[in-house]
Amino acid sequence: MEPYQRCVDYWDEVFSQEGGEHPQSGKSGNPALDEAIEWVCEGSERVLDFGCGNGVMLMICSLLGTREHFGIDLSGEAIRSAKQKSAKMENGTFSFRQGGVAVLADDADASFDAVILSNILDNLFPEDALLLLCECARLLKPCGKALVKLNPYLTETQIREWGIRAIEGNLLDDGLLLWNNTNEQWREMFLPFFTIYREKDVYFPEHDQTNRLFLLVKN
Repeated sequence: MEPYQRCVDYWDEVFSQEGGEHPQSGKSGNPALDEAIEWVCEGSERVLDFGCGNGVMLMICSLLGTREHFGIDLSGEAIRSAKQKSAKMENGTFSFRQGGVAVLADDADASFDAVILSNILDNLFPEDALLLLCECARLLKPCGKALVKLNPYLTETQIREWGIRAIEGNLLDDGLLLWNNTNEQWREMFLPFFTIYREKDVYFPEHDQTNRLFLLVKN
């Protein structure tokens, strides 16, 4: 956990202030993201969310008909919040674990129908991001689905104007950690494991930010 301690401290503070409110419908409030969640849930029963935060996306999945839900996050406060919220859900079962990529080694091959990686893959060190993709491909059943949401790509001008520190290559210190790959670089990483079903941008007006969304199918 040590390389990510600053990140853990940040999210522990955020999630420590959360109440127990849980989703009441199978909607996130963002139509483009909702379409992606519906796609990943269609025909899926067992869903893994790595970097699950408070587990809300898994709870939305349960309201769309998925049955077994597994979340992993480094933040202990995120896991506490996820357990508190999920205890109120009437649809499906939930299991949450604190930890990083290494805990996936405990899970059997081809044990999940779908995987969610929401704003997590590009917040890992490159070696961990690559390992996570390998593990997701191992854990997914044949033709299993993956929803990957990424932070926006930052141009050199933005990096300079916003005073972001470049650690090495595309790895940035943007306050926490950001692996700032282009869409093409991400495609090259995905293609050994996955077929790209669809990719699109998703705008979040509440943050005035556009995320990149990839819908993937295991090769």
